[in-house]
Amino acid sequence: MSSIESSGPPGLSRRRAVRVRITGVALDLVLERGLDDVTVDEIARAANVSRRTFFNYFPSKVVACIPYVPPAEPEAVQLFLSDRSVPTMTALSRLMWNQVSTARREAPEFDRFHDLWRHEPGIHTEVHALFARLEGRLAQLVCQREGLAPDSVEAATVAAASIAILRVAVERWRTDESGALLENLIDESFDAVTDAVILRPDDS
Repeated sequence: MSSIESSGPPGLSRRRAVRVRITGVALDLVLERGLDDVTVDEIARAANVSRRTFFNYFPSKVVACIPYVPPAEPEAVQLFLSDRSVPTMTALSRLMWNQVSTARREAPEFDRFHDLWRHEPGIHTEVHALFARLEGRLAQLVCQREGLAPDSVEAATVAAASIAILRVAVERWRTDESGALLENLIDESFDAVTDAVILRPDDS
């Protein structure tokens, strides 16, 4: 057990290193054989951890295949909360861009997950559960930025719209074969909405 607990990319905590290792092994096995043909016991054995340790980190093999996405950097969150020079939706797109960019930098398996998602529909439910949790967090941040009540309909609507735009970008990324970066697709999706709702002079 000690060999895995001390391994992992430089700069990671011991717990993060174990998590990254298990996810890397899970992706290796599932990409090679398919999700249905890989068991938790096989993942644990290949990662040099016990079954009990596996479940201390992940509730299922599906979740083990999804790289850890760190929260947006504190500086980016503070900028979102304080920068009033741009509309809230623009600020949200920048916050999401930062979070995805941070994930690409800090999660070694982020881009490999793209290959898995394209071929394994079994992980879609868990990915959409992640979207739901993110939506709740975005609603909280919008409330803070705009000084709204925690149960604000306005904040909930803005967060839901942002997640809908994110889903479009993520689906494009899932099916993309050109190597496009997810953060750039997020920018394009938010820009498309902005372009659609702005009234141009020749439209008036």
